[in-house]
Amino acid sequence: MNTVDLVTDRNLILLADDNRFVRKKALNDIQAYLTERLNADDCVDFPFSSYAPGLSASLNDNIEVNRELAIAVNNLLISSSCDCSGILPSLLPVLVKRLGQKETVEPSEELRLETLRLLKVILEKSVDISPYVDDFLLILQHSFLDSYHEVKKLSCIIIQELAKKKSHRFYQASESVVAPLLSNLVHQHSKVRLATVQAVGTVMIYSHGKLVEQTIAPLTQRLFDTASSIRYGVIEVVGSWLLDLPDRYSYHTKLLPLILSGLVDDSTDVRDLAEDLWHDIGLKFEKENEEQLKDKLDFDKGLPSRYPLGCKRPVIGCRELVYRSASRLLPALSRDLGDWQASTRSKAASLIPVLILHLEQATTQHTQHILTGLGTGLTDAISRIASSTSSVALLRLVPPLAFHGQPLPKTELSVNQSGPDTLVPRLPQSLTTGSTETTESLKVIHQLLLAAQLTGSLVEAKLWWPLLKSCLGRCTESVAPASLAGHLFLLAGFICGSPTRELLSYLANDSPSNQLQITNGGSQTSSCTILRHIVSQLSGDDLLSVISFGAKAALLECVLVIVRRLEEAVFILRSSSSSMSMEIGNDPTNFHTEFPSEAISTAEALFDDSELRSRLFQILLALGAVWADGATTSTDFGTALLQLTDEAMCRLAACEREFGIRSGDPVYLTRPADSKPEATKSLFQTNLLELGSSWDVDQLYTRYMLQLFQRLEAGQTEFGSWHPRSVGLAIFSRCLQTAGSALLMRPSSGLKTDQDNSLATETCLPIVLRLLERGCRLDRVAGADTEKSPGGSDPLTMASEAELRLRGLILLTRLTDNGPVRTILASPTHLSRCLTHLVLPACVWRAGRTAEAMRKAAVTCLVALMAAATSTYDLTEANVDSRTADEIRLDVWLCDHVESVRQLLGPKTCECDRNRVKENEVTPNITRTSSLPHLPSSILSLLLARLGGLLEDELEATRRMACLNLTILFNGLLLQPCAWDQNERLPWTDFLSSPTWLAVFADGQPVSMPSNFCPLPNSLGDQIYRFYPNLIKRLNDAKDQIRLLVTETLNAWLRLVNRMLTCSSQSQVDRDTATPNRQTVNPVHSAVIDDFIQGLLPHLDDADERIRAAVARVMIRIGRIAPTQARTALVSARERHRAVELCNQLVQSIQLCD
Repeated sequence: MNTVDLVTDRNLILLADDNRFVRKKALNDIQAYLTERLNADDCVDFPFSSYAPGLSASLNDNIEVNRELAIAVNNLLISSSCDCSGILPSLLPVLVKRLGQKETVEPSEELRLETLRLLKVILEKSVDISPYVDDFLLILQHSFLDSYHEVKKLSCIIIQELAKKKSHRFYQASESVVAPLLSNLVHQHSKVRLATVQAVGTVMIYSHGKLVEQTIAPLTQRLFDTASSIRYGVIEVVGSWLLDLPDRYSYHTKLLPLILSGLVDDSTDVRDLAEDLWHDIGLKFEKENEEQLKDKLDFDKGLPSRYPLGCKRPVIGCRELVYRSASRLLPALSRDLGDWQASTRSKAASLIPVLILHLEQATTQHTQHILTGLGTGLTDAISRIASSTSSVALLRLVPPLAFHGQPLPKTELSVNQSGPDTLVPRLPQSLTTGSTETTESLKVIHQLLLAAQLTGSLVEAKLWWPLLKSCLGRCTESVAPASLAGHLFLLAGFICGSPTRELLSYLANDSPSNQLQITNGGSQTSSCTILRHIVSQLSGDDLLSVISFGAKAALLECVLVIVRRLEEAVFILRSSSSSMSMEIGNDPTNFHTEFPSEAISTAEALFDDSELRSRLFQILLALGAVWADGATTSTDFGTALLQLTDEAMCRLAACEREFGIRSGDPVYLTRPADSKPEATKSLFQTNLLELGSSWDVDQLYTRYMLQLFQRLEAGQTEFGSWHPRSVGLAIFSRCLQTAGSALLMRPSSGLKTDQDNSLATETCLPIVLRLLERGCRLDRVAGADTEKSPGGSDPLTMASEAELRLRGLILLTRLTDNGPVRTILASPTHLSRCLTHLVLPACVWRAGRTAEAMRKAAVTCLVALMAAATSTYDLTEANVDSRTADEIRLDVWLCDHVESVRQLLGPKTCECDRNRVKENEVTPNITRTSSLPHLPSSILSLLLARLGGLLEDELEATRRMACLNLTILFNGLLLQPCAWDQNERLPWTDFLSSPTWLAVFADGQPVSMPSNFCPLPNSLGDQIYRFYPNLIKRLNDAKDQIRLLVTETLNAWLRLVNRMLTCSSQSQVDRDTATPNRQTVNPVHSAVIDDFIQGLLPHLDDADERIRAAVARVMIRIGRIAPTQARTALVSARERHRAVELCNQLVQSIQLCD
């Protein structure tokens, strides 16, 4: 033994010394010796086993510095040994003592890490560790639970190295470390979680197969990890299991959802890895089961005819794996759609489309499970979107999934053709700015609608429609509005994915005894396509009356996908036709130019179904008409929905235009050249065709509005009048609001109607008036109290009936907003009907605030009708334009001499009148005509009586409107009559000389005509003549505005009865000299004129200057008719009046005129 060995042996003895510095020096000396000695080439004969006990015991030193040095020396000793089997019996018990105890023995985190590193160094040596596997596992069992994250990561590396040793003992005893290992999957550090995932993957490969069951659930949770590296690791582990796990066939059902979820991950790297691994898994399974899959490989039908673009078809091994597990996966995923955690719902929703894509035709046998699961998931997601602001996101939510063989514009390839990215949810940026719950719900809906489209493309429509129809029948908005919306969205997805030829097929049980009533007239079709069944279901009253945001959005979605099918049919026919006038090569939407003959025949069959377009037209009207209340339309959702329905109507009009052109309809062949659509871009989508123009929309209304009105009229015949919340009334209101001049167009001669063919030749306006008359109860007085009693026959209450009649009057008023409709309504026939059957019955006085509101609405509507009848467009200018030349001169004189009159008329009117007098152009600037002279005297007499009663109404607005109506009436009777019928001209040109004004009608037979302009007693002229006390009385009204209006009415009254109040007093001398007639007051009317003047005089001294000016204008006009009586009254009254100057000015003006 040499001196160096003696020194080393001495240092080994000193390692047990009580002095820590001695122990430290001994360790330093040993480390220096080992470093020098083991770096030599003759380390093979070094006695490692003799050093191991002492150095191993140094790991238990109570001084941290010494322990750290001891760890380094042991690491050096193990690393330098060629065979460390002699070291392990001494070292591992110490390591177990230091690291494998329940209580932490080593307080230092760094020393625990370095101590654990000794195990890694041992595993790197080629030594048999089978006797020590239990010690390793015991140490790792506690190190996995260590608080130091670096220790956890190193433990994961060690367990993988230990597993790869393929020790039989590890295979048996590895269960002890599984639970501690899995606990690190939820560690806060992502690197620890990643290391744990990788360790789990390796350990399970070399452990007992039953342990895989314990790891699947924790690994599944890591698929929801926010770090993409963790999800990448999980997919990598699961892929390796499905490829190399010895007992992998037993766990296919539980592992498939994990690997498939990687196909729709948000990370591109994860998706690429999952796609590659899944492909390899399928190939390996196909190779291992080649005999079982031989028939499927040999007789593969190839890619389904309607397969989504951008999706690579999985190999048959992948499809077979999914097929074998689908019966267990689909029900489980359906249950997860209702889970309380949002991430679970989203993951389940994303997996369903992937499964369906793999099942292909085998989806048919799972249709019931899929339909139930999708409906439940959509219902749950929609119920989480409650507010009106968030509900806007429900509009246009069906993802634009494109299929092979589908016509698409170049700008609308919305899918990524690189792989499974097609099934990754991509919401617009505008929809991801809401709450987290809303965004999650929208993603779920997006995925489920993708699944619905895929199901529709793979399952025949005759199979899924009866199942879905029964579900829709059980859904009612009053009980479960979200459920109804969910199933309607589901229907939209099925329609969007289903091939058109399937939608145009017939149900198996569609026998003549089981045919669907398509029209209201009782006619039946010999057969009914599935699409017609669907549209008829959607156009039922129960669905047209939906008011919830979700249901309305879903119903609109169903209509839009059907309209899209019509556009595709147009595109196919346009592309295939060689005789079209337009050149397809110049069409910017040209994408597919060649289609098979089957697609062309299907498009032609779809286009021949005009009833389908009629029903879609009705649904679109109902969507914009039926709301919970009036304020809903002003919300964000209401505004967006109305915009979409208008856009859909334009798209439907474009399809109808193409149909008309293709069928040779002369209306469309003579389409105006300037009727092009506005160059507006849709906010929601890119259309396959250009939007229809306003002319096209008018033609659409013309074709199908009459059928709609016939359906509404048939409903009235069956069920009686409407009620205020009636769906028919709402649709009718919406139609009148949007139809415009289409109400006056005649339907095409080839259009089929449900009722008498004569209706096809009339415009819609007469039937509109009938609907207003009967449906809104405008033709009758409100029900008696006995009918309104609990046991009465009338189902409407007084308030409900009043609301109904009020809406009818408002609709009639809105009809006059359209110029052409206003003109036709002013015709004598329609005006008489409106007055006698619609408006005047509501003017009858009845007690109560409800009746008061009714009278106000009726008189307001009457103003609109009277203005239309007299060609009046500006009520403020009507009185000015109705003045005669003498009246204009009188007003000019008053403006020049009376300041209050100048302020009343306004400087603009005064200056204009002055210029007209100077230029001697005092005739009216606008030549207006009137249809009032065409009305029979009975109607005019009834109108006068009703207006007289309304002058006494308690409501100020009613009295004000009554005054306006009387003014328009009196002025309108003097206007030139309208020439409505060129073949039947009036026998008179002056209304004041007509039988209507002068004669009395008794039992429809006129009596003899008077010789002069003086009407007979009880004639219309006599009634108007005796009407002035009602006007004089209104001068005492409490409201100054009404008093001013009454003065204009008095001016119009004087203008009308002027020729009646005067008579010719021309002498024989005058006749010989041919002097002009001088009109004087007829003595018969002197008392009336005196009474009239006496009624005016008190108001000539009113406290309000404007009232005095207005009365002065009336007084100067009566002074023109009866100057002597007026001058006498003014002279006697000026001594009692405060406004003496005004009386003097009026006296002066009368003298000048006389």
